[in-house]
Amino acid sequence: MSSIISIIYTDNHTTHTMSKIIENDDIPGIQRLIHKLSAAEGISMFELAERSGLHPTTLYAILKKKPSATRRPVRRETIRALAEGNRFTVTFDAVKKRVILEKSEEPAPRSDVDELLDGVRRVLTRSGRRRYTAEEKERILDVLRVLVS
Repeated sequence: MSSIISIIYTDNHTTHTMSKIIENDDIPGIQRLIHKLSAAEGISMFELAERSGLHPTTLYAILKKKPSATRRPVRRETIRALAEGNRFTVTFDAVKKRVILEKSEEPAPRSDVDELLDGVRRVLTRSGRRRYTAEEKERILDVLRVLVS
């Protein structure tokens, strides 16, 4: 029965990966998607958030949400960040109201510049601040100029 997609849950000690994760786009579906993605990658929720460039509290808030008619759905940008940060492609099926994550066959080549930018993004995201003063921005840019010179 090759047409049936089986979902393999993994722990930190195995190297199996899922090729596809399909869930409903409602809050419980996104919560299951996050758990499956974490299991597929064999990483903690904190590491999942860090790879995705999301603040860990964003992920925990999604996991704690209770479904109701008045709740806003999880933003597509957040789901996209989770997927792309872990080298999955994401498709939103509006007709069936599903989210489909597929593991990219070839990992995107990473350069030292990409690693540096990811590190800077993680630090700035972890700080929890959304806006910086002109003076703070200039100091950040000065440090980056020194690093790349």
